[in-house]
Amino acid sequence: MSPADSARRGRELLAERVGQASGFVEQVPNVLDALKDRRLDLPRLLVTTGIGTSEGHARHLAEAAVRWLGQPARFASTGSLARNTPPYSKRDWLVVFSQGLSANARHALRRIEEWGGVILVTGLSRDSASEDAGSEEKRTWLEDLARRGVIQIELGCGLEYGTLLRVIGARVGYAVAWSLLRTLAWRRLESCEALHCDRDKLRVAQDEARLEVARVFPGNERIAPFFSGQRSLVLVAEGGMLELAEQLSLKLAEGMLRPQPRCVDVLHFAHGPFQSLARRPTSIVYLSQTEPDREAADWLARLGETLDPELHDLRVLCASLPLPFSVLEYEAMFDECVLRVLAETELDLVDWPGADREAPLYARGPELEESREVPKLGSAPGTVVLEDAVWPEVERAISCGRDTALIALGSIEQHGPHLPLGTDRFIADALAKGLAQRLQDAFALPALAIGCASEHLDFSGTLHIEPATLEALLRDLLASLEGHGFRRAFVFTAHGGNIDALVGMRPRLEAGLVTLELRIETDLPVSVMQARSVEAESLMAASAGPHAGEYETSVVAMLAPGSIRREGLGPGRMITPEESQDLFYPSLRPNTETGVLGDPSSASADRGQRYLEAWLDLLETTYLGAFARGREKNRQ
Repeated sequence: MSPADSARRGRELLAERVGQASGFVEQVPNVLDALKDRRLDLPRLLVTTGIGTSEGHARHLAEAAVRWLGQPARFASTGSLARNTPPYSKRDWLVVFSQGLSANARHALRRIEEWGGVILVTGLSRDSASEDAGSEEKRTWLEDLARRGVIQIELGCGLEYGTLLRVIGARVGYAVAWSLLRTLAWRRLESCEALHCDRDKLRVAQDEARLEVARVFPGNERIAPFFSGQRSLVLVAEGGMLELAEQLSLKLAEGMLRPQPRCVDVLHFAHGPFQSLARRPTSIVYLSQTEPDREAADWLARLGETLDPELHDLRVLCASLPLPFSVLEYEAMFDECVLRVLAETELDLVDWPGADREAPLYARGPELEESREVPKLGSAPGTVVLEDAVWPEVERAISCGRDTALIALGSIEQHGPHLPLGTDRFIADALAKGLAQRLQDAFALPALAIGCASEHLDFSGTLHIEPATLEALLRDLLASLEGHGFRRAFVFTAHGGNIDALVGMRPRLEAGLVTLELRIETDLPVSVMQARSVEAESLMAASAGPHAGEYETSVVAMLAPGSIRREGLGPGRMITPEESQDLFYPSLRPNTETGVLGDPSSASADRGQRYLEAWLDLLETTYLGAFARGREKNRQ
């Protein structure tokens, strides 16, 4: 194909896609069924990523989430995610935009099991993969990601190959981002009216974008000189609009084969950009509203006063829709600008400059993980946390074999001047939930918050119940479980003060049950496990402490960030493990002024995560050993 034919083919492809784009946007659903139906906990944070055109969608989603949904979110470069997963990612969702599931974008999908949920927004499907030269590899990736629980949301426009510039996917990606946020709002039982827009208005605004371009660049004017690579080009807007639409600058760079323009908020223009452009021929595109308010009109007028008419050419493109929807209008306007530049020049977007040399970088992706059994993210049949379920879900789960109840005991008691009174409850709750997530047959019950803590009553705030009260509570709770058809109950404590009471009541609780198999763990080698965990971190056992020391403080730093009173951190009484029990009874207070045994000063949340995992390993091993024989009988 000759250069002229190649350039013409590129213009034809782009013109065809520009004509189709608004129709594809109109097909994006209001809410996403794939996300509505998955049992994922709502995210603490949305972490978004993408490369090239898809980076714009990822940045837009993060900014729109914060502005209109109040959902904490941030954009992270794919390169940063390729190296490390951020802390606390188990509570977060990762959203990856990649229209063609490019090799570079796959680096963000290497550690998906470390996230609370992973969403892939792509133009690729198992059918459309055949359009791509690397179709078999991409199809294998899609199948593997689905097996591992990744939620795939299709753009619906395919891969859109053939030219350097993507048009349809560039617009549809924004619409999918809004639908994703509306779905999050739906799950939170919120309406989020700011993210709803009439479909007809969206379509009309895109289809009539050429009229706005014709107003700003009349048909008898050549547009190519304004966008020439020999001139500096700047996009300016106000009110933080460009934080939602920075991607527009890449469209001009790719569509016109020119250096990527700079994007500047008008408020920042005089702080660097103006000085660098004051004596240079510069084209400035100001993105405004059809009817700007007084403040916006004032900023535009002030910008005009700084410019030199001999050097600076200012054009104002006006959108009729409010943010964030006006981004689609600007996309359509810039598509029209690209088409006019291509019509006036011989730029070739089919055989673009450097296309023969980009493969060493563009084709570099991670190896597909070896096939292995992995838990699907959010794929459990309903929640494993009993209080989060509705009763029909519990009934179905029991009938399908999720018929073990995990009962963790905590305490509300003093933990020094730095840890909350609820420390033992926090830990008990986390252990029950973490164990349930590891197992296939168990529900985590709400941790019993108040236990036997008489040894701490000399410290204000400690709550204590007598062993007989705890026994009565457990007896009634076990009777409820037995009545609902649960077959097993696994009881353990995160507070040592409950152990003697559990030992005493165990025979009486077991005697009162008919069909429920009860296991009360009072001999767990928790102290041995903790000592080994601390030794593995090269820390002193005395600092880790048996109460409110480095060990418990590290775990709470991970479970409840921000709850620790840093001003209260300081060493307490340093003792050997052999001394500890004698110091607690009848009261701990005469033996430690602060209520701390150990030194929490060196605690860290990162270490707390490893401590908790070791504790869960111990519980899982004990649980599997306790009920293995019973499960074998059930199989027979």
